[in-house]
Amino acid sequence: MQRTAPLALFAILLTATLAFAAPSGPPRAQVIAFSNSVPHISVIDGQTHQVIKTANIPQPLVWGWNDDNNYYDGTNLWLSARNPNTNAAEVVLLNLETLQFERRIPVGQEPSTLFIGRPSRTGRVLVAKFGAAELVAIDARTHSVVQTVKLPVDGGVLCDVDVAVGFDRRERAYLPTMAGNTLLVIDTATLRVLETLRFEGTRPWMVTATPDGRRLWIQEQTGNANVILNSTSLQLVERVPAAPAPDTGTFSPDGKLHFTGHFTNGFVIANDTDTFREVWRTQAGANTRTLGVHPAGTFVYAIMSNEGGVAVLEAATGRLVTRVALGTNPAGLFVRRLN
Repeated sequence: MQRTAPLALFAILLTATLAFAAPSGPPRAQVIAFSNSVPHISVIDGQTHQVIKTANIPQPLVWGWNDDNNYYDGTNLWLSARNPNTNAAEVVLLNLETLQFERRIPVGQEPSTLFIGRPSRTGRVLVAKFGAAELVAIDARTHSVVQTVKLPVDGGVLCDVDVAVGFDRRERAYLPTMAGNTLLVIDTATLRVLETLRFEGTRPWMVTATPDGRRLWIQEQTGNANVILNSTSLQLVERVPAAPAPDTGTFSPDGKLHFTGHFTNGFVIANDTDTFREVWRTQAGANTRTLGVHPAGTFVYAIMSNEGGVAVLEAATGRLVTRVALGTNPAGLFVRRLN
């Protein structure tokens, strides 16, 4: 009897510990859509697909390019914006609980738009300025601009930025130049150009690294394709056909599917990332250029920038689940995991 009591107590404590540490259920999410007209921010419940909250931003301000690869620090979503009257550009930190700006970080002049990448191992967030052809590094802890460099774009622009660690475990940033027909490879610590890859006859528009960082999926606007590169060697792995004017790409949480949105039509396309075969193609709505994926891997969200809403697709099949009306034309989208 003296030996069974401690064992029973241990069993009770172990059961309680396991129960406390057990997962809180399947991942839940919110979809945050951004518009340059009222309402400027719309929050969609990722489970019911209903708009649950809206908010407006201080004016005058227009959003830059904001998508599901923007940096989220756990409280604030880092967004790009500019004053349309002065072209003063800034990064704004939006508290996703209050939908209020926590901080505004000026980054200089920009006549068009900006792109925000994921944070680097150096603790900096990189911001690409489209028309100014500048790359800005912001310290993620102090929120201060620590470096700004002008990059060679050969008559083009900086139309995206993403950060990845390749097979060699070295971290690099990648920036397409569209009309410059090049992909710039940048050292994330110094912002020095390490390599320039030239595209022959096509325009590299957007770039997204695979979740493991070992490959890049680049949308060619005039080539109507996704170009897949080894992120270390920049060797071509595959060129995968898309619909006309592929615009941006993103991945399922497990990295097994790649989803492509398009600028001039309503297609969303899913490809297997191992075989590169097309899994499905769905006409979701007008201008499905920006995509996000539910953290459970169940749904793909596509803004319909000319139809005032967000399309919800079944990730495995491409089946259109619903269209969420926003009453405004969204220009960007981010999916926030809640648990």
